[in-house]
Amino acid sequence: MDRFGHLQRRPPRLAMLAAFITVTAVSAHTASARQLSELRYQVAWGNMTLAEAKVNYALGEEGYEIEGSGESQGTLAFLFPWKGSARTVGATTSEGFEVMRHESEGRYKNRTRRTAVRWTVGSPLPELKAEPQSDLSEVTPVPPGATAGTSDPFTVLLRILDRLEQGGRCEAEERVWDGRRRYDLKIEHIDRTELAQDRPWAYGGPAIGCRLIYKRIGGFRRESDGDGQQNESSRIVWIGRPGGDRLAPVRIELEAPIGHFVARLYAR
Repeated sequence: MDRFGHLQRRPPRLAMLAAFITVTAVSAHTASARQLSELRYQVAWGNMTLAEAKVNYALGEEGYEIEGSGESQGTLAFLFPWKGSARTVGATTSEGFEVMRHESEGRYKNRTRRTAVRWTVGSPLPELKAEPQSDLSEVTPVPPGATAGTSDPFTVLLRILDRLEQGGRCEAEERVWDGRRRYDLKIEHIDRTELAQDRPWAYGGPAIGCRLIYKRIGGFRRESDGDGQQNESSRIVWIGRPGGDRLAPVRIELEAPIGHFVARLYAR
């Protein structure tokens, strides 16, 4: 019960985990824009299913649109009835992918939070609409001007996958803003490995690892147990070719004080 109680007291952290799974499930594809097959993921804590997430997306010569959603499952859905969604619209340019809009919504029990961020060419800072406004007694403030030069999480992961498709490496630094949280992201390359198929339906085979190191800037929860004061955290995204198709995240791993979380792609 202690571990369940710890989970129940920490819905925002689990929401961030499910949201991360949602925004990581992005895969670059052909130049012709079209709706592609849905990607589905299971988030587990050991043998316990915590959440599921799915993503639909379309990419093209002039733009891209990505939609993702996730919700708690099983026993945790009773303790932690959370649902969330996110949507990004951006432009495909000669220099890569540039976000235009990012919207998100999260529901926990009787609380709903919505954000909409708009990036405009020539404007130094993106425009934000948030309902409700972040409570600075609960989260750390975002410093003035810190959202300049940022991108949303979907676009950042899309750039990483596109770089790998072109034979590059997981090496980049990004400034990320999702309307609530502002963080710097450093991506490090992990050599190719062979992932074991640890579930009958999950991916097994060659994969490239990308370590994502997060430096918190603002918008993160103030935690009495000290965990919220940790300035950096990391997780590993394993990227493979399920079914011989284009590159996609096939497994995502996160170490937390309460254990090891893994998100697995439904590959079969």
